[in-house]
Amino acid sequence: MTSPLNLPACPLCAHDAAQLSFSKNGFDIYRCRHCGFGFVHPPPADTRSVYSVDYFAGATRGFGYVDYEADKVAMRPFFEAVLARIERYLPRRGMLLDVGAATGFFLKLARERGWRISGVEISPHAASIAGRAGLPVAAGALETHPLPAASFDAVTLLDVVEHVSDPGAMIRRCLKLLRPGGILAINTPDTASAWARIFGSRWHAYCPPEHLSYFSVRNLGELLGSNSFEVLACAKIGKRFTPAYICSMLYRWQGLGVWKRLERLFLRPPFDRIAVPLNIRDNFFVIARKAGNTRGG
Repeated sequence: MTSPLNLPACPLCAHDAAQLSFSKNGFDIYRCRHCGFGFVHPPPADTRSVYSVDYFAGATRGFGYVDYEADKVAMRPFFEAVLARIERYLPRRGMLLDVGAATGFFLKLARERGWRISGVEISPHAASIAGRAGLPVAAGALETHPLPAASFDAVTLLDVVEHVSDPGAMIRRCLKLLRPGGILAINTPDTASAWARIFGSRWHAYCPPEHLSYFSVRNLGELLGSNSFEVLACAKIGKRFTPAYICSMLYRWQGLGVWKRLERLFLRPPFDRIAVPLNIRDNFFVIARKAGNTRGG
C-alpha cells in the first residue's frame, strides 16, 4: 500500500505517515511518524535465500553467525532465562512451539525442562540439522506451515519477528495457534534504546535483508494489544557472546580489518569456549497472554 505522495503506508498501523530514514545495504528503511515502527520498503522478493548455509557459519555476506553451533554455549543462559520467565505463567509445562528454531538448541533445553516441543524454521539446512539430532523442527514459514489451531500452550519468537516484512500476519498466526490463556514470548531489538539512538543507521540491528522490521516496546505492545493479547511483562535480558561474534559485530560496524583478524583468532581453542556476558539493553523481551481462560498451576 502506498500513500498519495508515493510513500509507503505503515504496515503496522496503516497510517500514511512513513518517511525515509536512511538506506543501508541497498535497501530503504522507513519510519512511521505515527507509531514509530521502522520497516524496509520494498521488502526483498526472496527472503529464504538469506538463510542459506553461510548464514549459520561464516557470515560471509555481512550478516548471520560466525559459527552458530559454537555459539550454543553462549546462548544457553539467555534461553534458560526465557524458559524460566514463561514458566512463571505456565508452571504446568505443556506444548511449546519455537518459531525460527534454527538447529533446535532452544527446543532441546525446553524438552529437558519437561515441555513437549515443536519447531518451525525457514532454513532447510538448519531444520535438517535439528532433525538429525532428533528434534521436531519443520522447514518452512510459520504463516504457511500447516499446524493445528489452538494446539500450543506457548509460542516463542526469539529474535525472529524483526526478520519478517509482515509482523502483523505472524502475530495473528501465533494467536490462532495458541490455546486460550496461552503465552507468546518475543525478543527483538529496541529502536528506542540508547544504543540505537546514539548510533543511528550504524546500529548493528539495522541490517537488511536480514532484519526487515524494527520495533520499540510501545509499538510492539500496541500490535499485541490490537490482536487480542495482554502484555504481562517486559524486560531487558542480557546475553552472552563469544569473542569471535563480538569481533564480527565490530567489523560490521567499523569495517576495520583488525576485527576480522581477531575474529579468526577467537574461533580457535581455547577462545572458542569463552562466553562474555553483555547487556547493552538494546533488545527487549515481552511476554503476552492470549485472551481467554488462564492456564497454569
